Amino acid sequence: MYIVHMKRVTASEARKNWFRLLDEVAGGAVVCIERGGRRIVLRRETDPAEEASVPDYASLVRVPALNEADRWGWTWSEDTGSLEPEG
Repeated sequence: MYIVHMKRVTASEARKNWFRLLDEVAGGAVVCIERGGRRIVLRRETDPAEEASVPDYASLVRVPALNEADRWGWTWSEDTGSLEPEG
């Protein structure tokens, strides 16, 4: 996991604001608690069902014979100002 930005707090700050930090982590933030030169990173556990799910785009792509997509293409229609399926 690559983290671009994480909030850094000392152990004393974390103790004072523990529940606020937990709310932030539950909301998706990553928090690094530093104590004695060591870092403890808090982040929300990912849901395997969310990672494995593949969005269904069938409702977005409205073309005939979607399963034969390798046999057709698109043509720009000047009349309608949109892409039209061909093939």
